[in-house]
Formats: sequence, C-alpha cells, structure tokens
Amino acid sequence: MHHLRFQQTIQHAAQVSGRGYWSSKPITLTFLPAPGNTGILFRRIDLEGRPEIEAIATNRRETNLRTTLVSDAAHVEMIEHVMAALYGLDIDNCIVECDSAEMPGMDGSAVAFALALEQAGTNRQADVVQHLSISSPLRVGDDKNWVMAVPSADPGLTLQYQLDYGPDSSIPATTTTQLLERNNFSNTIAPARTFMTEHDARHLQMQGVASHVTYRDLVVFGPNGPIDNSLRFEDECSRHKLLDLIGDLALCGLRVQGKIIASRSGHILNGRMAEAIRNLENSHSQVRNRNAA
Repeated sequence: MHHLRFQQTIQHAAQVSGRGYWSSKPITLTFLPAPGNTGILFRRIDLEGRPEIEAIATNRRETNLRTTLVSDAAHVEMIEHVMAALYGLDIDNCIVECDSAEMPGMDGSAVAFALALEQAGTNRQADVVQHLSISSPLRVGDDKNWVMAVPSADPGLTLQYQLDYGPDSSIPATTTTQLLERNNFSNTIAPARTFMTEHDARHLQMQGVASHVTYRDLVVFGPNGPIDNSLRFEDECSRHKLLDLIGDLALCGLRVQGKIIASRSGHILNGRMAEAIRNLENSHSQVRNRNAA
C-alpha cells in the first residue's frame, strides 16, 4: 500500500526567532540534523542540563488551545505548528533547540518554520521510515466533536477537517480536504493562520496573555469578518485546523497511510488520536514479534 521511504534529516542548521503568543517571551529555535531513528527532540538550552523532550504522544499533557509536551521537569508548548512543518516536509529526525518554553507565534501559521526547513535541505539516511496502514476504523471523541481514522485505497495520508461553530458564529463553517504531500505543503497548508473571535481575543488579553498580539498577528473575526486583515484562503480557518491536526498527529511518531477525518476537534482530541495510532502500532509490533518467535 505504501512505498518504502528512507528516513531523512536536515542538511544543515536553520533558525527561526519570534515571540510566544501566550507568554510574549522572545524565543529562538535552532533546527539541527539528527541521526537515524532519533525522531523529533526538543532541547531546552535555557535550562540546566539542557533537558530533551521526545515529541511523542506519551509526553503530551492536555492543555487548552495548544499542545504541550512534558518530560521530567521540562516542558515545551505551542509545538503543533513546528511539528506540522517537520511532518509535512517528511523530516523524520531533527533536534529542535529552544531557549524558552513556548514556540514562536510568528504570523499564526507554520510558514516560517516550513521555509527555514526547506532552506536547510534534506539528507537521506540509512534507516527505513516506520509506516502504519489504518486497516480498521479508529475513533475518539463524542457525537459532536470527533476524530476518525479510516482505511483508504489511496497512497499516503489524506486529511479532512470539518469546521462549524454554529449559525451564530462570525467564523464561517468550512471543510478542507488535503492529501499530505511534501512538494505542496508549504503553499497549501503551512500558510493557514490561527484565528479567533474578537470576543475571545479580548477575553484572553483581559487575562493578561497575548498582550503584544495585534489584529495583524493572526486572524480575528468581528461580526463582518476578519478585522484589519484578509483571508489567505477562503477556507483558511478549517485549513489551519488541518495544520494543527497534522502537527498533533505527528506525535504518533509514524507515517500513517489512510484517511483521517476530524469534525470540530481541537488539540486534546487530535492528541488522543495520535496516542491511539501509537498504541495500535505497539500492539502490531507485539504480534509481529510473537510470530517471529
């Protein structure tokens, strides 16, 4: 069903600097090449001992509006756009050095990370990528908010996100379906930006977070559409949710063949799906090991 692919890392270091949305703290990310079978590691160079956090679903902590990874006393947050860029560009092994906990918000999309990684180039490695084909449906969530993985005859991973905040929302209901492909990820998925309603934006700033963020830094919807801004895609909101979905699913640590459909899901459900896929692979490998024995 899937073609064999060798693992890849980047050819040389790349850097992205910005400020965290929530913390407003400046942060620099340095993407570094990593050996085969490393996966993605976040390294907190601002902490004693430079602790590393593996980007896998088991290190996830459920947090609202962002994805957080924790290992021992160290954590990183808002990692979903960084992870989406790595996964979308088929980079299997990479060390992400960071000098603060929260990833840079940039323009609310993954485009700065994708461009930096594309400029860093790729190196093919000796080990083969671990694949998992979805052979029977998997589902997390309830009747209203859910994520489902289903078998597909098509090669690779197709994703669909159905966004609908109801008839009273200023954010339009849209659905986005995309085949995840390295050669068009930076043009079709990476540029879709974070969005929220004016009411939510004001509420967050009253709580003292995102104090430096303006209407130009992400897409804020008033009653008549985006304020002081315009959409990059008609379906930019569901497209951004698809970007988040890719970044969260990347925590399964595998290349998935099949179709993933999400309806009104957020980081928590996306992360639970990544965990379900990871558990599925663990049970498959136990069966393979038993059969080999």
